[in-house]
Order: sequence, then structure tokens, then C-alpha cells
Amino acid sequence: MATLRKSERVPEKIFTIAMWVVSVVFASFLIGLGNLVLGDLPQLDDPVQQEQFVDQAGLARLRSSQAIIDNKLGAIETQLETARLQAERVGNAAETGKDNFDAWVRTRTATTNSQQDPELLARTRQLEVLQSEQGKATDAVGALAAQKLNLEQERNRLDTDRQALRNAAQPAYERALFWEELKVFAWRLLFTLPLLVAAGWLVLKKRKSDYWPLMRGFVLAAVFAFFVELVPYLPSYGGYIRYIVGIALTAIAGHFLIKNMRAYLERRQAVEVQAEDERRKLVSHEEAFKKMAASICPGCDRPVATTGDVAANFCVHCGMTLFNQCGGCETRKMAFFRYCMTCGTSAEMSKAFTGKVVQVIATAIAEPASSKAKASAAKMPAKSPPARTR
Repeated sequence: MATLRKSERVPEKIFTIAMWVVSVVFASFLIGLGNLVLGDLPQLDDPVQQEQFVDQAGLARLRSSQAIIDNKLGAIETQLETARLQAERVGNAAETGKDNFDAWVRTRTATTNSQQDPELLARTRQLEVLQSEQGKATDAVGALAAQKLNLEQERNRLDTDRQALRNAAQPAYERALFWEELKVFAWRLLFTLPLLVAAGWLVLKKRKSDYWPLMRGFVLAAVFAFFVELVPYLPSYGGYIRYIVGIALTAIAGHFLIKNMRAYLERRQAVEVQAEDERRKLVSHEEAFKKMAASICPGCDRPVATTGDVAANFCVHCGMTLFNQCGGCETRKMAFFRYCMTCGTSAEMSKAFTGKVVQVIATAIAEPASSKAKASAAKMPAKSPPARTR
């Protein structure tokens, strides 16, 4: 069976591949042209923004308050940075003064000189002043940090109020966004729907045309336009529309498949009741080779069945002759061969020769029977006619 696949002519195979290349190239040029056309379609207005549906007066008031708070925060952050530097400087001075004071006290304790008591008091007051300045600087930093925290809390409250305004505008924004998406989809549908209708008509009516490779390229471009230029822009609206469209397309495809399947079965049933010679006329030479290579009966499209190692000469389903013997050399060959692969006798000559042989055999069988019938009739005595009664 594997050798049957080589029945196709080599130029025919090359031509088939070339026609597919032409279809793909033609489809690519159509797709490029379609992209240019879609790019030149009337452009939509500015995209819908959520801010367009927010209470503008309330939003402006919140923005003004937030601007004031931001300015205050900027000033306080500058002051806070300065206060921290001041506190750090005063803290370093106080720490240095305390270290000096502790060293002087240790020296005073070691010398036990009572004349240095006034200086001890002066150093103590100086250290107290430094520690007091350190405390004031620390308090200033804390006060500025508290003001900054209050302003940040106020800004957070303004952010919450602005988010509440946006949430209130969300339904109107979603409706406007849906209509905008629908508008985009309508423009693209207006462009792709005629392509889909034309492609469907070509598939149904022109598949046997000599120009089908070009038409096939148009069909490929239409399919690309549907899945790339139309489906991604299908409005979602919670997913309902996309699922409904998917259900509708599946139902339409299922309807046509069921209808074509029923028509095919009816055609096969009508063909199977015809005589074998009539059925053979409906099967092309190339189609018969392809089906026999796949072990499928060309007459009924059912698998060729057999038992064990017995060669199948006839289809067990429709009775079509699949293999017969050459009338010239009696080699077993496929019934769809036009010439015997052993002796080169044509199928028509082989068929005519087989018919004559069958006729001679039938005549030879019929003549002795008729001779015996005549002889038996001659031996039988003639019967006298019955006497008439008065």
C-alpha cells in the first residue's frame, strides 16, 4: 500500500507546494493592506479617563488643600533638618563640655585646692547652660516632627477623600469606557465583517475553482483579521459578550458541520445502492489511489476489512472490487490500475477480454444443456389427440 502514495506526479506535488506559497504570500500582502486601512480609519476622540467623571469642584478643593499641606511639609522638613543639625551641634558641645568638666573635677579632687571652688561653680554653670541648650534643641526637633506628623495625617485624609470621589465616579467611567470599546469594535467589525462573509462564500462555492489558491490566500487573510484585528477588541462587559459570541460561533459551526455530515451520509447511501460501474465513475483515479493507500474503500469510505492473512479483493461493506486479475497475465492488481504493472495490458482491454471469456464459458455451459433437452424431447412418443364425444 505504501507504494500507492507515489502515484502523484512530481510536478503536481511541486505545483501544490507552490500554490500554498502563493496563498501565504498573497495573504500576507492582504494583511499588510488591511493594517494600513485600519490605520487610516477615523480616529476616536481622546481616550476616556476616570478624572473626567469625578466631582471637579470637590477634586479642585482637595487639590488646593493638598498643595497647601505640601508647601507646609516642605517648609517644616527644611526647618526640621536645620533643627536636627543644631541639636547635633549643641549635643556635641554639651558632650565635650561634660567631658572637660569631668576631667577638671578629677584634677580638683586630686589636688584638693580650695581656691579653685569659684572656678568649679563657674564650670558647673557653663555645663548646665550647654545641657539646657541641648534640651531646647531636642524639644525644637520634637515639635517640628509632631507638626510634620500632623500634616502627613492631614494629607492622608485628603488622599482618602479623593479616592472616595474616584470610587463614586467609577460606574459612570465604566459605562463610558464600554461605549468607547464598543465604538472601536464597531469600526473594526465594519471592516472585517465583509471579509468574513466573502471568505465564507468562497469556501462554500469556489473550492473547486482554478483560482482557489488565490482565494485561499484571501480566506487566510480574513481569518487573521478576525482573530487578530477583531477578537481582541471585542467588548468584555463582565465577560458576557465574549462568552455569548463564543457560544454563537460554536453553535453556527456545529450547525453547518451536522448539516454537511447528514448530506454526506445521504450521498453515500444513494451511491451505495448504485451499480458498481456507476460508482466507479464517481471516483477519480487520484482519489482512488489516495484512499487505497490509506486502506479505505473508494466506494464507501470505510476501512478495508479482511480476516487473518487473506487478501481482500472486495469491500465487505459495499461489495466494490478492490483487486482483480489482469486479463493478459492473470497477475493480481488493484482494480483501479489503468494498466497492468506486469504486462502493460490496459484495464479496458482486460475487462473486454474477461467479458468475452465469461460469455464463452456461459455459452459452453448453456449448449450441452440445450442439446440434452432437444434429445429427450425427440425420444418421447407423440401423443394422439383425445377422441371427441358427441
